[in-house]
Amino acid sequence: MRYTLLELVQRILESMESDEVSTIGETPESLSVANVIKECYFDIVGDLNMDEQEGLFKLDSSGDNLKPVLMYIPSNVSRVQYLKYNNDTLAAPNFKDVRYVTNREFLFYQEGINSEDTSVDSFDIPLNGSTFKFYFRTDRYPTYYTIFDENMVVFDAYDASVEDTMTQVRSLGYGSLVPGFVLSDTWVPDLDPRQFQLLLQESKMTAFIELKQAQNPIAEKKARKNRILTQKNKNDNDPTASNQKHYSYGRRNQFKPMEWAMRNGK
Repeated sequence: MRYTLLELVQRILESMESDEVSTIGETPESLSVANVIKECYFDIVGDLNMDEQEGLFKLDSSGDNLKPVLMYIPSNVSRVQYLKYNNDTLAAPNFKDVRYVTNREFLFYQEGINSEDTSVDSFDIPLNGSTFKFYFRTDRYPTYYTIFDENMVVFDAYDASVEDTMTQVRSLGYGSLVPGFVLSDTWVPDLDPRQFQLLLQESKMTAFIELKQAQNPIAEKKARKNRILTQKNKNDNDPTASNQKHYSYGRRNQFKPMEWAMRNGK
């Protein structure tokens, strides 16, 4: 069974014989319990090596018309595997692959851009204590990009006739995501249903110690039991685990995901 954050807080407050609440921020104690749950959640995520999962995301726009080809990788993205950009209307999107190039390759391509071309513009970026000028085209959609300082994405072009600056809504990325925690009544922790009991019992045990200065032997016993079970079964749904049978169809790919993406223009 999976619980919302409010349901977890209510269960723990009930165990502590504290006042009932209808929202996590209703009392100082209920908010403290929510923060205890947050700490225990990240402890579990780290202990179970669940700190990354793959998924879709969108880039953050710079919001600066003077830097239209600059975008940012969201803080919850730890690794980019590929990026795409919508080269058509928002009503009928057509996401095209944008090829990753290294900083060195990007700078090499810069040398081939004619700065006097009317379809070429430039902007400055501060890097490593200095300011650098980059050129880009304004008459077509992007075809390649590079990443500076781990989160700044610089593209080679954008279509000024379509938009003033590259926008979040037109971007699409895929990569490794770091789970977050939202202090909201309706938020559901990103855990397997079997791991919820571990989160509940460890949060209950910690809340008793920190907020009541008391032990909860029952919660401690259940927490130990659930941690053992969770560690034992954490790979049950992972097809790459050694105890799983998995089959390969078609030609095998000899490259890692990032290498494959770069070699194939993803």
